[in-house]
Amino acid sequence: MAQRPGIHRPAVPEEFLTPMHKHPVFQCQQCGDCCAGRGGILIRPGEVAALAAFLHLDEEDFCRCFVEPSALGARLTIRDGVCVFMEDNRCRVHAVKPFICRQWPYLPALLADAEEFEAAKGACPGLNPESSHEDFVEESRKLNKL
Repeated sequence: MAQRPGIHRPAVPEEFLTPMHKHPVFQCQQCGDCCAGRGGILIRPGEVAALAAFLHLDEEDFCRCFVEPSALGARLTIRDGVCVFMEDNRCRVHAVKPFICRQWPYLPALLADAEEFEAAKGACPGLNPESSHEDFVEESRKLNKL
């Protein structure tokens, strides 16, 4: 995949390559599929303040324009099937993106359940289809130590 101008994609450190196939378990392809927020792009109260400030809005205006209620809590609005902040296949708020976005693909459900991880491999082109659930969990542990 060709890199976009202005985006630096560093080489994957050797410790993140699985021994059997020497390919990273996850390497973002910048496809934007995760930005569809199929389960909702949930936001925390502190994130509202950071997002609003980043966009030079007060929190009330930010919430009125970009937040909607859900059974799980406040979430970012989805427009045209993707997060309202996805523009030209890039995140307009990348510097202050919500925790759930920073967490992807290392979500608790995928770390806890091998079947969920297998399903995610079919949806996310950045997840190596040859990687096992154990590889995925181990990579997450390594990343959390950084």
